[in-house]
Amino acid sequence: MDVHMINRTFVLGVAACATGLSVMGAVGCGGREWPPTYKTTGMVTLDGSPVERASITFSPKEGQQPANATTDASGRYQMTSFNAGDGATAGSFDVAILKFPAIEIDAGRGGVPFGEANRTNAGPSPESLEDPENELPEKYSNSEKSGLSATVTADGENVFNFELTSK
Repeated sequence: MDVHMINRTFVLGVAACATGLSVMGAVGCGGREWPPTYKTTGMVTLDGSPVERASITFSPKEGQQPANATTDASGRYQMTSFNAGDGATAGSFDVAILKFPAIEIDAGRGGVPFGEANRTNAGPSPESLEDPENELPEKYSNSEKSGLSATVTADGENVFNFELTSK
């Protein structure tokens, strides 16, 4: 192989690498860029008591991204739009709040243990096929009819406390 051929191959390789790096720089390595979100928190109570495990949904009124959260044992929540706890996009939202029974599985170390009691040809129990029942008043389950709303702003505190009543 002649020296000119090696130099030419080397120059073409460097040019290809430079082109690839330029394209990556222009497109970006970080993936898709999301619209800005703003920390959005609050508390959910029912008749003055904190509601644990409530699911809160912010449904956009203006076409922005929806946001969701689940309350902790003290009824507090922090909204998520794209990444855990990142907040909500700016704009007005209708709000729905639901709570379903917790699903508890008695699992041993490494997963659910197998036992003879698990060996059965019986189908699922009729109770297990029923939809779980919302533990909060039904009026709060539909964002358009709940009467709950939130307006997230770029420069506000964005703390929304929802005081639900069982009546």
